[in-house]
Amino acid sequence: MEAKWLEDFLSLARTGSFSLSAAERNVTQPAFSRRIKALEEWVGVALIDRSTYPTRLTPAGMTFVGAVRAATTSLQAARQELRQAARADRQLLRIAIQHSLASGFLARWLASLPLAQEDLLVRVQADNRHDCVRGLEDGAVDLLVCYTHPDLPLQLDPERYASLPLATDTLVPVSKPAADGRALHPLRGEAGRPVRWLSYTTEAFLGQAVARAMAKAAPPLAAHPILESALVETLRAAALEGLGVAWLPGSLVGGDFNSKALVRAGPTDADIPLSVTAFAERSVATGRLRQVWAPRAARR
Repeated sequence: MEAKWLEDFLSLARTGSFSLSAAERNVTQPAFSRRIKALEEWVGVALIDRSTYPTRLTPAGMTFVGAVRAATTSLQAARQELRQAARADRQLLRIAIQHSLASGFLARWLASLPLAQEDLLVRVQADNRHDCVRGLEDGAVDLLVCYTHPDLPLQLDPERYASLPLATDTLVPVSKPAADGRALHPLRGEAGRPVRWLSYTTEAFLGQAVARAMAKAAPPLAAHPILESALVETLRAAALEGLGVAWLPGSLVGGDFNSKALVRAGPTDADIPLSVTAFAERSVATGRLRQVWAPRAARR
């Protein structure tokens, strides 16, 4: 049994809707349904009456929900006590950061913070955005740093979590240059011939941002995906080898532009603006993270 299943169950008991709870828990509805089913299999009885809408708890579910609420409250209290005890000797700053920001942006940002004022140990977990959000919600990290886009908001309660813009970035369509210096794979090449596309996976945040931009393009973009990955470094390496066009963060490919290893594959109106944003529980942001949060907030 996984602890997150209990939070899923409490959400479903409150909303009565698999779709609403899936959005609240920041997972797809099929994945959410599988987790609820796995919890029922672990308990050994049906907890949800799926024959009605909104869904209702079975009698067993009504009994179980009280036990889950009591257990989660007790676990959260114990977790807070243990954390405070563990931090008594030295402060630990646990950061979950999106893969694509972990190599370049993170070090530059940490260098701008007054970390030397405290005996602070920074522990970094680089992962996909979904799992980084999960880490913050589960209390496994103190701070989440990720890309954000106005059309793809995070499902985080603003009453509980504070947010702080850190920087801006742009996804830029890039390609290896041809002999004449122009893009080997321009976004709009020969009429009727689709561009060779190095795409993110559909569940990746950057993939969703690119998909939305392509859907809005006028005239429509014809693209033929030939490689798919959730990692920007994989797509960058493929673009450098001339395999196709990829939307990559401008902060990542600045050096490639300067060396002419990569060039623009499309006009600036094909760029996708992004923000780099930090998230933390409000109590933590004004408490343990005040040295990290306050200097940035004051400059906003």
